[in-house]
Parts: sequence; C-alpha cells; structure tokens
Amino acid sequence: MADATLIYGLATLGTGVLGLSIRYCFKSKCEDVTLCFGLIKIHRDTQSEVKATELELQHQPPNQQESMRNLNDVSVL
Repeated sequence: MADATLIYGLATLGTGVLGLSIRYCFKSKCEDVTLCFGLIKIHRDTQSEVKATELELQHQPPNQQESMRNLNDVSVL
C-alpha cells in the first residue's frame, strides 16, 4: 500500500514539474531557454510572436481594445 502511494506521489510531482517547465518555456520572453543544465534547449523566434500578438490586438472588437487600453493605463501610486 505504501509503495503504491509513493509511486503515485512521485508521478504526480514529476508531472507537475514537467508541466511547469513547459509553461516556463512558452511564457518566457527570451529567445534561448535552457532547462535542466542544458538537457532541454529551446530557441524561439520572438519577433514573429510579437508581430502575431500585435495583429491579434489590431483585429479585436472595439470594446475589447478599450478594455485593454484601460488596463494599460492603470498605474500604481
């Protein structure tokens, strides 16, 4: 019983770490991302991703564009 619980816990932990690592790679704004001391290396074309994001923002309905502007105008005092 304890062996099954240990295996289940380790599998859950490993899946979580793998998921967070993949999320880090996709959310990172760096062109080169290295994980696990060079075991995983990712090179991304960030300029094309910025252009795609700008195109998405340009083609949003007007009410969504206004809400995005309002979010960008908020400043912390």
